[in-house]
Amino acid sequence: SLGKNVIERSDRTGRGKILASQFKNPLILMLVFASLVTAYLQDYEDTAFILIAVLVNVGLGFFQENKAEIALAKLGTYIKERTRVIRDGRDMEISAEEVVPGDIVKLSPGVRIPADARVLRTNGLLVDEAILTGESLAVEKGAREVSLDSDLGERSPMVWGGTLVVDGQGEVVVVATGLDTELGKIASLVKGKEKEETPLQKAIYKFALRMGVLLIVMSGLIFALGASLGFELLDMFLTSVAIAVAAVPEGLPIAMTVILAVGVERLARHKGVVKKLLAAEALGGTTLILTDKTGTLTQASMELSEIISDMPKELVLELALLLTDVIIGNPSGKPEDWHMSGRPMDTAIAKAAVEHKVLLTEVFKRNSIMEAKPFNSRDKYAGVHAKFENRSRWIYLGAPDVLLEMADIGQGDKQALLVKIDELAYAGSRVLGLLIDKKMTALLCFRDPVRQGVAKAIEEISNAGVKTKIVTGDHKGTAVAVAKELGFEIKEGSVMIGKEIEGYSDEALKQILPEIVIFARVSPKDKLRLVGLYRELGEVVAVTGDGVNDAPALKGADVGVAVGSGTDVAKGAADLIILDDNFETIVEAIREGRRILSNIKKVIVYLLSSILDELVLIGGALIAGVALPLNALLILWVNFFSDSFPAIGFAFERDGDYLDHNPRAKQKGLMDTRMKFLVWVIGTLTSGLLLFLYLFMLNIGLDPATVRTFIFASFSVYTLFLVFSVKSLHKNIFTYNPFSNLYLVGGVLIGFVLTALAIYWAPLRGILGTVSLSPAWLWGVLGVGIVNILAVELGKLLFIHSR
Repeated sequence: SLGKNVIERSDRTGRGKILASQFKNPLILMLVFASLVTAYLQDYEDTAFILIAVLVNVGLGFFQENKAEIALAKLGTYIKERTRVIRDGRDMEISAEEVVPGDIVKLSPGVRIPADARVLRTNGLLVDEAILTGESLAVEKGAREVSLDSDLGERSPMVWGGTLVVDGQGEVVVVATGLDTELGKIASLVKGKEKEETPLQKAIYKFALRMGVLLIVMSGLIFALGASLGFELLDMFLTSVAIAVAAVPEGLPIAMTVILAVGVERLARHKGVVKKLLAAEALGGTTLILTDKTGTLTQASMELSEIISDMPKELVLELALLLTDVIIGNPSGKPEDWHMSGRPMDTAIAKAAVEHKVLLTEVFKRNSIMEAKPFNSRDKYAGVHAKFENRSRWIYLGAPDVLLEMADIGQGDKQALLVKIDELAYAGSRVLGLLIDKKMTALLCFRDPVRQGVAKAIEEISNAGVKTKIVTGDHKGTAVAVAKELGFEIKEGSVMIGKEIEGYSDEALKQILPEIVIFARVSPKDKLRLVGLYRELGEVVAVTGDGVNDAPALKGADVGVAVGSGTDVAKGAADLIILDDNFETIVEAIREGRRILSNIKKVIVYLLSSILDELVLIGGALIAGVALPLNALLILWVNFFSDSFPAIGFAFERDGDYLDHNPRAKQKGLMDTRMKFLVWVIGTLTSGLLLFLYLFMLNIGLDPATVRTFIFASFSVYTLFLVFSVKSLHKNIFTYNPFSNLYLVGGVLIGFVLTALAIYWAPLRGILGTVSLSPAWLWGVLGVGIVNILAVELGKLLFIHSR
């Protein structure tokens, strides 16, 4: 009746769902609607062009996301194993899925615990709980009393499903299975938390809404204007619809998709896998990183960091080795290549000994052990009676405070040592004492070492305006020590623990969050709450982690970043996976995200700069009572075919270190002030000039078909020239090399070829309604392009100086 001891896994996103998600882009929906309108009006040529734009964009997005989608959400893998239980008085081995409350489970080293259980009896039982708590050290378990409100990592009488037995033996009675386990509760959090939209998604929706309203108003004005001037209502309806359709920036969705895809591919070369295209952009807008400690900032391994003793280190290590239980997998190999297994502290001692040329195999040959007292959780130390340096001695290694009670030293010296041990523990060290013949001879300090390069990476992104805060399930002292080692400034009141978080209301907590640097002993719910509150404060939040405990926050953040060596659960909830576990990759990801943002802004300015052309040219022609200078098909040809290739070239644009500035700084929505200025200045100048030329040429009696083709060619060519001006939105074209991006240059050349085909290839001329232009007309087209670019650069210069 309880069901199987399993946690439902999130299935891989199917191809159908990936395909359907491409149509959530409102710009694509606008194009689809436009195609339906043109099809209803039997304008099949326009319909075909629009549908090509839709299919190309959807195809690219589907290809990239389907390639990135991998089956990662595998919560069930932690308990899909065999386990040994005592049931109805019988000792048996069953599938972990069949475990039920009341079963007594036998635990031994290497066993994955199948369910939450209460300890009955143990012998040196150590459990690695990092995937749940973030605690870097294995936790000792025993049937002892603890406070009811103790943290998960401090409940020594309990073991948790999904965690791993590191050492010792034990028997436990199952009390919770499946979704009722602590692991299952986290799984429920992940499952119930919908992924928030990225800032770019939100901006696109707002932009598309405003664009839709603008197109409706614009079409309505054109219709009303034509009707008031006596034009046929049906003709004006068709014209106004054509203008609205032509004004939709067909090339924008495809250009944005390619920019995101190229950024994702570039980041992949730096060992970063982005699962969703839009997450790449969100990285660029990141203002705050909430990072896990264990496995992200540190190596999640134990290392002997310091020996405090008056004796030579080599002698201390030799004595300590006599009390270790380490297996060397390849004893015939070179000592520096030995594969060691055993308790984390024991292997750390053995590895340190190798570095000091003290070899485990030789130590046991030189020293004979007459009696041994193995480590147990009750006494908290191990002891050997050995013949050492021609003397028979008792040597002990274990908890230093316990060994001090056995030591024959003065009370003052004992108190001084206790103070020193407390200092070391608070500084993040795990300390063992070495006692010889009732004399404390050494303190051995162990640390989970900080990853190389992390301090520099944090400093680099801090200089780029991105704040970093540590959020961990580990001890406060350990977190503070790691933070100081990484260069964090820890002031009074800048550290908060989980219990304190729970005591604050959301509003009260938001008041103090900006000052907090470290959150220690936090639960998955605490971490998820912090993500939400920081987002309410206006931060774009990236969360890093590797354990199951990190998964809810990874999913709830703007960008979830999981390390490659982390759990499948963390990877499944994340947007970015760092394959090399290198925190520096996050810096590269933010740099790439900012490059993506910068290039998207350029494309938006480039493709939207001609929005006013349709309104001014068509509206002006209607007021003047002359034939329309451009039909919808010609505008579609420029917007989608001629302009799309240069727009795609922006995906490969690189103009400096993007960490120098945040492209989203002071920006609300998709367009900032500079972008709006350039779009309206460019649109007003170019459309006004084209309308003046069109009316002037018709007025002096030039051939209307030739004039319309000239306007089309000028419209197309100046937008192609515009690429080199938009290459930098904050510099004038005279201060940089406009031809440095070969992809951009290639896109412009393709645009010129397509424009030429529209004018000189007979089959296309018949479709588009153009005529061939003589060389004299082409010189005029070139002149229009140059004049427009000079005007645009003047506008940029005035705007730059005004800022």
